[in-house]
Amino acid sequence: MDITLSEIRSFHALVKYGSFTKAAQYLGVSQPAITSQVRRLEARTKQVLLERYRKEVKATDFGVQLFELSCEYVNLDAAVDELFNQQSSAENFELQVATSSTIIFMPLMAEFRTQYPNSRLKVISGTTTSCRAAVLNREADIGLFPMLNAPKNVATMAYHRHSLVAVLNPKHHLAQLDSADISVFSDESIIGGKADSFTQLYVNQLFAERGITPKIDMQMALCEQICDAVAFNLGIGFCLLDDLRPDNSRYRLVPIDCKEEVVEHVSWLKLQAKKPGIVEFLKVASCLKTVI
Repeated sequence: MDITLSEIRSFHALVKYGSFTKAAQYLGVSQPAITSQVRRLEARTKQVLLERYRKEVKATDFGVQLFELSCEYVNLDAAVDELFNQQSSAENFELQVATSSTIIFMPLMAEFRTQYPNSRLKVISGTTTSCRAAVLNREADIGLFPMLNAPKNVATMAYHRHSLVAVLNPKHHLAQLDSADISVFSDESIIGGKADSFTQLYVNQLFAERGITPKIDMQMALCEQICDAVAFNLGIGFCLLDDLRPDNSRYRLVPIDCKEEVVEHVSWLKLQAKKPGIVEFLKVASCLKTVI
């Protein structure tokens, strides 16, 4: 019977805290992840482990026996982690990193590799939404993106601050503006980003605050693609300033008047704060960050 430690850990937390929500918060994962792990465990054991009620769960008689055994597994898990922390070298660890802001954080990752040449960074690039999920589901050790309204189990470090800009073709009649309210672009054909990207959600919010529904005629996955479309005069786009490289020959950047700039964060699960590699990565980030 190939029961995994993750399944035991999820079951243990569920019985201990009495609900899927509290178990997920304790482990720093999503509620569906807990549900999936426990379902797999019940399928492997071919036993009903839990009695499910509307707002809580309780262990069956067999589940109580398994819970008592699971305490030993959880203690073993903690002991292994402690041993690993004592013996691991910062020269051979592996870190999973999820980022939606590669241009901003590339120097940080490069400096980390310079200081720890024998370490390995496995980088996941995606939208802020997908990167946030990767951190919460323990698919990534470190998150590099704007972490707004961080859950209680997540720690953050403000790293970089930048603002929203409109990207316009140099021949566009608004391209020479020094700055503009986003409402100025209400009648323009807009080249949008991914629907769940932070920038697109932010742009939608700014338009909504002014009672405007933007005309999004195209959607692109990356800022570079938005800029290419602008260069071919297919519409205007919006990007966060330091997520793209300026190129005045192909497009102009017009700052959008906003109350606050967007802050990019380094984020990690609090329970993993002492994991080898995370401590070292945070030290490097602390030295390079531009937000005081």
